[in-house]
Amino acid sequence: MKSATPSFPLPHAELIRRSWERCAAAGLVSNERQPDTRNSRFGLADRLEANARLVAFAQPIMEHLHQQIARSSSTVLLADDSGVILRSVGDADFAERAAKVSLQPGHSWAEGVMGTNAIGTALAEQHTVAVIGADHYLERNRFLTCIATPIHAPTGGVLGILDISTCNQVTQVHAQALLQSTAEIIENRLIETVADASVTIRFHPQPEALSSPLEGLAVFDEAGHLLACNRRAERLLGLADTRRNRSAFWNIFETRWSAILDHALSNGTHPTHVRDLGGREFAARLQIGKLRRQRPTGAAANATSAAPRRATLDELNLGDKTVADAIRRAQRIVGLDIPLLIQGETGTGKEVFAQAFHHSGPRKHGPFVAINCAAIPANLIEAELFGYSAGAYTGARGEGARGKLREANGGTLFLDEIGDMPLRLQAVLLRVLETRRVTPLGGGPEETIQLTLVCASHRSLKALCERGEFRPDLYFRLSAMNLTLPALRERSDICALARRILQEESPARPLRLASATLDLIRRHPWPGNIRQLRNALRLAVAMLGPEESTLHPEHLPDEPDDRSADAPGLPAGHSLRSAENRLIDDTLARHAGNISATARELGITRTTLYRKLRRNP
Repeated sequence: MKSATPSFPLPHAELIRRSWERCAAAGLVSNERQPDTRNSRFGLADRLEANARLVAFAQPIMEHLHQQIARSSSTVLLADDSGVILRSVGDADFAERAAKVSLQPGHSWAEGVMGTNAIGTALAEQHTVAVIGADHYLERNRFLTCIATPIHAPTGGVLGILDISTCNQVTQVHAQALLQSTAEIIENRLIETVADASVTIRFHPQPEALSSPLEGLAVFDEAGHLLACNRRAERLLGLADTRRNRSAFWNIFETRWSAILDHALSNGTHPTHVRDLGGREFAARLQIGKLRRQRPTGAAANATSAAPRRATLDELNLGDKTVADAIRRAQRIVGLDIPLLIQGETGTGKEVFAQAFHHSGPRKHGPFVAINCAAIPANLIEAELFGYSAGAYTGARGEGARGKLREANGGTLFLDEIGDMPLRLQAVLLRVLETRRVTPLGGGPEETIQLTLVCASHRSLKALCERGEFRPDLYFRLSAMNLTLPALRERSDICALARRILQEESPARPLRLASATLDLIRRHPWPGNIRQLRNALRLAVAMLGPEESTLHPEHLPDEPDDRSADAPGLPAGHSLRSAENRLIDDTLARHAGNISATARELGITRTTLYRKLRRNP
């Protein structure tokens, strides 16, 4: 008799076998064709609130990850520690097939609900799992190829699951490495915001690896007790997850804790060295958090404790005429009851502009509340905006919720991607804009609100009105002041913008851009706009050695394929690598083929230039 459990090469086979046994014990029927989602639907709003920090840190990283695999009929998913999907970022052509098997936010993909699958099995096994085709216990899921990895909580244990799902074949080794590195970025960002952190230590045996994804990261309180550390730190120190929660600095390192505090307070971010109890030496950088020792007094104390200054509209003006004109027009309506509509391609800085508009007005001390209409399921947008009373719908929180409109009272509400707002909700929003009164779902007292409204969309709302996808009356109400931000490739201030981004990405370490790097940045079309430029510079900073202070073209990321050729309005061959190739060719021609002179002008070594020429004959 044929076994119900498939045969796979070890160790994959053992993992799948254990999972299938758990599914069979749970009473799941493998050939059940129609999904029964009645018991897999969970209160998404409640879970989003409970996992707010995880979602806030993961969402932009998920969007960046999806850019790496875009147009491959795939989706990137974030699930909580019980397997309920919280967020998804994916291709539209895959979304419909995924929805048929409930692979979408609000549904559980725990093994006991959906059988063997990457999310549920990664959660059960607590390590990276690939579940491909016939690996799935339920037949209806066997069109999927899924890879998932746990996201570890700063203090240990699994906080959630990051997953890539597709209906196509993928290179498992590459996808797993990409997924794990992405999860580690999210974990590191969570660790950096741990409460009560006094000293953060970034360390690695090689000084060149500091400020790179390879560094260990450990956070201690002022008494020297370990609050959190990342996976790299665990591996570098041989620190087991079960032991790290009871560790103190002196149980890990030979270096005196008092010496670490003194160095952190007196030398800031200058590199130092630490030695562990096994005698291994690490290069280290220290970052001061909430240290109470030797606090500055007087004016210095006031400067230290002051809230971070927010950019105003004037500070966004770096010399581009189109941006300057948009700023000038926006300044005319600051403080007036006139909605601002910002349009432009994805990544052009619409939310940054909205925040600067907020901080330039009389309501700058009030809240700035942002909501992405495209990132929230259509059936939940109304609850997110208007709030709800206790028991308003299945899955609603017992105490209800205020909603974004009431949270923004006295400040600014930013509705991003408003073109994706459902038509029914557009009519309700229009009524609120006219009456300035909000009633929560499920009934309750009406509340008067006063707020500044800023909306944004990368789609033409006028075109959406013509197709019947957006209400003309709401469009006319929102577009009294309509601004369009230029694409990065159209801006004349791109070099000044790159310098500012570099300063923001490395505030404690003065860096500069080589002229060849600036030339390369000017030539590239940047289909992802400012967001793509920021990601490129962030990676370039990570690639710098500790003694380097200048970013050269070799520090910028290579693009493995020419996705930018598919961007609207861009000719083929306009990837960052293509722009670099043209720069090299032009410089080489100008120096009549002289390798030494060409390398000198580009700011790279002759060896690097030869390597780039071999790569692109």
